[in-house]
Amino acid sequence: MSNKKEVDQLNSPIAEFYLEFLAYVIAAILVFALGVVASVVFSDFNHLARAGALITLIAISMAYKDFHLDLKNMSFEEASKFLGKDRLFESWSKSFVHKKREELEKIKPGFNEVDALKVIDQIGEVTYEYLNKDEFIKDWLQEMFRLWSKDLRKLEFTIIKIGTILWAFSDLINSVLGW
Repeated sequence: MSNKKEVDQLNSPIAEFYLEFLAYVIAAILVFALGVVASVVFSDFNHLARAGALITLIAISMAYKDFHLDLKNMSFEEASKFLGKDRLFESWSKSFVHKKREELEKIKPGFNEVDALKVIDQIGEVTYEYLNKDEFIKDWLQEMFRLWSKDLRKLEFTIIKIGTILWAFSDLINSVLGW
């Protein structure tokens, strides 16, 4: 059961989206590790300072990609072109079932993505808040992109802070160690 839950988490829309940005995080970690190793091997923490400069550039590149995508303000039509309309509905159903699994199991054991898509097809009949599933998905997509953008920007800013601090103060470690 634990393995199925882990696989579900890896297949979630958020995980799929963040995989694209994971390369930036891995690059920043590798640059940091190489900076620490080079600093210790050569007894000079200026190498870590240079690594901090590279980490800052990596984070700025990541932020540029995020701002270029402009997730926060992406329209439904743009998202449909970017991800594909079928993919949007599939992403919604995966995230809905993933997020509400326990509640859904109580209502209908074995509730899955196909059931969720059947529910959304009937959205105009069930509620007057939305005329059709496109309007419902538009609201969901706007909220999802807002949250994803917020999380990404926190991560970007954290990496920029770490890189800048390393860049600015790593050479001071030389004085502390007497190198």
